[in-house]
Amino acid sequence: MDKYLIISLQGIGDLLLATPIARNIKKSSPSSRVCVLTFTGNAGILERNTDINHIYTVDPVRTGDLLYIMRIVSGLRKERFGASICAYPSGIRSAFIGYLSGAKVRVAQGLKMFKGYGWLFTARSTIDKVKHAVEMNLDLLAAAGVDIGNVDKGPKVVIGVDDIKTAREFLDGNSISTGDKVISVHPGGGVYTALYRCWPEGRFASAADTLAGKLGVKIVLIGGKADAEKAARVAGMMKHRPAIAAGRLTLKGTAALLKMSKLLICNNSGPMHIAAALKVPTVSIFGAADPRIHRPWGEGHIVLQSGLDCSPCYYPFLRDTLKETAEKNRWSGKEFDCVTKDYRCMLKISVDDVIKASEDLLGKNDKDK
Repeated sequence: MDKYLIISLQGIGDLLLATPIARNIKKSSPSSRVCVLTFTGNAGILERNTDINHIYTVDPVRTGDLLYIMRIVSGLRKERFGASICAYPSGIRSAFIGYLSGAKVRVAQGLKMFKGYGWLFTARSTIDKVKHAVEMNLDLLAAAGVDIGNVDKGPKVVIGVDDIKTAREFLDGNSISTGDKVISVHPGGGVYTALYRCWPEGRFASAADTLAGKLGVKIVLIGGKADAEKAARVAGMMKHRPAIAAGRLTLKGTAALLKMSKLLICNNSGPMHIAAALKVPTVSIFGAADPRIHRPWGEGHIVLQSGLDCSPCYYPFLRDTLKETAEKNRWSGKEFDCVTKDYRCMLKISVDDVIKASEDLLGKNDKDK
């Protein structure tokens, strides 16, 4: 079984948290061919990752186009995969693609949503408690029969010289020198998930402004093209004008910029996981999502969450698989329903909370030098 297909048809952060699957397959069997199927816009984060031999991409806009999907499946079948692995979080769509790929071994999580679809799989990982996505992904390897021994758990991002050059040119063009302290801020968190994932724009502006004035740091607003308008609004509320990188850099260019930053302030989002993979400290703001699953991997991070009884409550894939998630889950069908209707879990986190957490991390990093 020397050919593996990893299926990750979710966000950039989810894809990044699946990279330990590829790393540990290569660790167990260096000659294995490891391929990844992901959305077109995500693929850039895997560039230069030597654990991955080939990246297959899917245009998310065309997932309902049967002929288009079948052409992709046809390409997958030609690989003659020994195993397909549906990374967390994966649903029926990914499971069907894994089945249609022709892989002899087909692995996914033991979710209750797969009840009645057992024929799509040859093995499923056991889910007995809420734990981090990285840990759940590594459970899939065990279900696939991959003997990995001493596990390497860290997500992986590889930055090239050209990416560093691009980020440096951007900073130079915005009068930010190599001696300046940079704090990156990502106020975005998804077009369709903003209500229950994004802290208010005005609070991001206020926290960034205070840190810029108090500490003399340079603020850079990051994100993709979908975040550009939000970044512009945040910048418009600030007295200390930030540099706006949102929509102006490639995914890897943004990663390189994060590597040059002392800190990232963000919602639960893809850039949070990129920063963590690069060992850049983060202050992340969590509302409905469960940090046990989605928190930035590794040490040197502060996760802010309100502690309300109803939070966390975002379990679209685990749903009723566990008693705990069944009782708290507010995801039904394709809709998320806040039990209080006002997303107070996000609103309860104050500007002062974020400023204090940021100062704590920056102070700790200075002491560690």
